[in-house]
Amino acid sequence: MKNLITRSLTGIVLVAAILGSLLLSKFTFAGLFVVLLLGCLTEFYGLPATAGLRPNRILGLSIGGLTFILSFLIASGKLSPVLYLLIFPLLLLVFMAEMYRQSEVSLQNITTTITGIFYVAVPFSLGNFLVFDSAGTYSPKLMIALLIIIWMYDSGAYLFGVSFGKHRLFERISPKKSWEGAIGGTLLALGAAYVLSIYIPAISLPHWLVIAFFTVVASTFGDLSESMLKRQFGRKDSGNCFPGHGGLLDRFDSLLFAIPVFVFYLKVVVGF
Repeated sequence: MKNLITRSLTGIVLVAAILGSLLLSKFTFAGLFVVLLLGCLTEFYGLPATAGLRPNRILGLSIGGLTFILSFLIASGKLSPVLYLLIFPLLLLVFMAEMYRQSEVSLQNITTTITGIFYVAVPFSLGNFLVFDSAGTYSPKLMIALLIIIWMYDSGAYLFGVSFGKHRLFERISPKKSWEGAIGGTLLALGAAYVLSIYIPAISLPHWLVIAFFTVVASTFGDLSESMLKRQFGRKDSGNCFPGHGGLLDRFDSLLFAIPVFVFYLKVVVGF
């Protein structure tokens, strides 16, 4: 019970901080999301330490942070998307720097460094295209909608899983997750999508229901993927900065898959 209370209080503080930053201004949004990006990326680079790998944290964090800043400026209409091409020459620096590190596992270090950028930094950076419209005006309603769908799914999955969970969803990777929890969470997320269609009518109800379904599927695989990585490296949590929640990566792993899916559907399928 004590752990549940701690977990709930931590969750409330996190929700308040995220919503506050989104509603306050584009700069508070950017500031918080840069901190989350760098924190999650730092934890990701710490996972393979038990296997003797040493990803290049300095370059990884620098390129990851630059990716977010570029995305912020491009999404807000300040820079041309062609400047994304700057990222690729910078990735070559990871190879060049590894030559001077005298490591016996250079390829693994390089691939882990670059994987972290695409696994963590790119999804967070894509979030900029949810808070800026096509005219470059800041409007966080779509990001808030995404978070509501995920939070409703997580809450429903937990409640239904605890109450009715009998059939494991993916026991080898995450023994506590159940099909009953996933189904209950999905139903709650679809209910949230119905409410969102009322408040954001520019996107039709059928689109909201479809995007909510794909978002919860992506969210689940984001969670499972991080669990898979932790199991590989013998880690229970990615960090310990949140009481009852583990690390930053533990708390935001679902976003890493959900944001790209949400952005793709809205921009490509809906054309919003």
